[in-house]
Amino acid sequence: MFGWRKRIGYITPTVMELVPYEFYRFAPDGIGLVGVTCNIEDWREDQYEAGLSIVRAQASYLASRHVDFIIHGGAPLIISRGHGADQALIAELHELTGLPVTTGIRAAMDALEYLSVQKVALVTPYPAKSNVATAAFLESYGFDVVFAAQMDVGFKELQDVPPEQIYALVKEASKKAPDAQGYYIPCPQWSIYAVLPELERELKKPIISSTPANIFAAFKALGIRDEIKGHGILLESLSRPQTHAR
Repeated sequence: MFGWRKRIGYITPTVMELVPYEFYRFAPDGIGLVGVTCNIEDWREDQYEAGLSIVRAQASYLASRHVDFIIHGGAPLIISRGHGADQALIAELHELTGLPVTTGIRAAMDALEYLSVQKVALVTPYPAKSNVATAAFLESYGFDVVFAAQMDVGFKELQDVPPEQIYALVKEASKKAPDAQGYYIPCPQWSIYAVLPELERELKKPIISSTPANIFAAFKALGIRDEIKGHGILLESLSRPQTHAR
């Protein structure tokens, strides 16, 4: 039976495309993903606000479908509202649904803290304005963004970026950020997941990307400790004794 162990609700600003594809490559048997979308159109603040305006309705709908956890994906939407917006939305949706909740940027920051990454290299597909805002948001919570790079990909072209281009961008960033303790590479709509394990092996540093971080937050909160190998340092840590967390 679908989701017989747990059902994870996911609110995405855009199409559900790479998220389920990647989720079912590592998710243990019996864990289901239940997604809804806000269908925003572009990297613009009016679009971010349009997406956020229906988040309460989407969260309520997911709760009515008996999910056990709610993820709001789409870091730029929350970042556009500034420091504290992640915590405010989490509190609002938790009060509305009674369920545990996270956002994409909060899950990422929790994962960085969990892996003791304070000096961060940021690599995104965002336009420059969003990239600067992301770095500022991280720094507002005490992270040190030692380097930031972006690819400036069109919103509806994210899925078309070849993984090897992402790989090359991260490798170039690694040369310019030798002091970074790890990497934050957001956006579940581009294929960082496809090259994440290889990059971690080569760089010998953790990489926090959107789908693994979001699902890690859900699994951790729901007590899912199954062994997950070959999908990155963060997910592999689930089955280890929980002495790593801050």
